[in-house]
Amino acid sequence: MKNLHISEKEKILTGVCGGIGESFGINANFVRGAFLISLLFGFSGFFIYLILTVILPKGEKKPEVVDVEDEEEKTKICRSWNNRMIAGVCGGFADYLGWDVSLIRIAFVAMTFASGIGIFLYLFFWFIFPNED
Repeated sequence: MKNLHISEKEKILTGVCGGIGESFGINANFVRGAFLISLLFGFSGFFIYLILTVILPKGEKKPEVVDVEDEEEKTKICRSWNNRMIAGVCGGFADYLGWDVSLIRIAFVAMTFASGIGIFLYLFFWFIFPNED
């Protein structure tokens, strides 16, 4: 699986469906169909599409390789400077776990809409995690 991104090639509106299709190796029209079907069930697909338009990065980015010499630095979670949208919390989690930063962002947004806890967790981690050097 490639990193989630907004496609520059498979674009009708913003490229969200094309990027998801490229990331998972499926036809973008299937993703578009899923979003259209979700519009019939509570109009949730529209809000998810808008959120993904804001959260996902443009184009495909290759993950950066960080060479850390000290073992203690590898186990420390820091707020990221490279994968930062607001405070770098999601980028820090992504670097620590080796995951795609978009998945972490989607998880925080989902927790926010599900119970409101996502905002509080993000603010908590913002103040707890130090910045990268």
